Amino acid sequence: MPTRLPGYQATWLRSHLWWAVAFLPLILPAYEVRFGIGPLPTTALEVVLGAIFILFTIAHGKTGWITGVQRLGAFRWPILLWCVASFFAVLWSPDIVQGFGLWRAFILEPILLLFVITHEFQEPQRRGFLRLSMYALVWVMAGWGLFEYLTGLGIPSPWNVSIGEGRRATGPFPFPNALALLTAPIGAYAFARFVKAPGNALSLLTFGAALLAALVARSDGALVALLAVAVGLLLLDKRFRLIGVGIVTIGVIALAAVPSVRNEVWQEVSFQSWSGQVRVWMWEETWQMLKDKPLTGAGFGGYQTVIAPYHQNDFIEIFEYPHTIIFNVWSETGLLGLLAFGWILWAWLGATYRLPPTAYEALAVVGAIVIHGLVDVPYFKNDLAVMFWILVFLTTQTQKHPNL
Repeated sequence: MPTRLPGYQATWLRSHLWWAVAFLPLILPAYEVRFGIGPLPTTALEVVLGAIFILFTIAHGKTGWITGVQRLGAFRWPILLWCVASFFAVLWSPDIVQGFGLWRAFILEPILLLFVITHEFQEPQRRGFLRLSMYALVWVMAGWGLFEYLTGLGIPSPWNVSIGEGRRATGPFPFPNALALLTAPIGAYAFARFVKAPGNALSLLTFGAALLAALVARSDGALVALLAVAVGLLLLDKRFRLIGVGIVTIGVIALAAVPSVRNEVWQEVSFQSWSGQVRVWMWEETWQMLKDKPLTGAGFGGYQTVIAPYHQNDFIEIFEYPHTIIFNVWSETGLLGLLAFGWILWAWLGATYRLPPTAYEALAVVGAIVIHGLVDVPYFKNDLAVMFWILVFLTTQTQKHPNL
């Protein structure tokens, strides 16, 4: 395959390729469309990503890939360590074939896309289109979820009960938390953009849509993450500090004056609810496994198999992941992978801390991912992995700070 096209064809492709990437966020849920190409299982999202990589190579050759890597700046080494540690975790997975397929979807393809984005989206106008596409994704997901919640149509069992019995919208996904996991970090990013520029109505609308998605999905983790990030940003910014203090004061008064609210909040934060107890049992079993395998964890995609001998609470299922961010990463990628992921988050915050209020964006997204990740799985899913690295780019690429 030629690495370059001649004449006007190459010029046209180089000038228009970025459009395909700009609209990519809108089709992130397409990973739910699954099929096989020969013996290779894949998804519609992976096919689109593969097409982008091929066209990028034709348009720019190896020079394009090298430039994309060079523009990673401080992220190069933590990303390299993340890739290496997670790849070795495939080798000790109980199912290497499955592990490699998941590594390809969660690690390799999102990182390759990051290289493409760092090459194609240096212009502020292009970044603006990519941002708008992320916003539109939240609007579509929130509207989809609201329609499901109000009508009950399209919701799979067991969440398709009446509203009074706890109906939960799922959007295009098979379970409710997938809807909230995708929209919450983008909503947090949008609120940071609003705080930085209060006239930005689209950002405020996106934050509201993310809150709506969390509400109709009945995701406490997403709701707490969004509200905590919003209040934190209001308190940080002098222009909004009084509003932040007022919200906190009202919240404290409500907890003190309304016993039912206080009791419900306490049940959630102390993990006394059913979902909280299930998580505690999962974490106890996972900790026992990790104490026996501290360096390797379970291997990439191996959690359900490796945790089975440690699973004592037979009345609950073995989940795909242990549902808290440290154990998720440690179990999947081993101790080295956990260190690499922590390094990535540290580099993410460090890339902008000298650039307030730009730093708000990175702080908001990392905060939302970590807070929601305390009780869920905010990375190891096709759409979430891609969204993660798009947000890394959008929150660290500025004219004052041209490198990641």
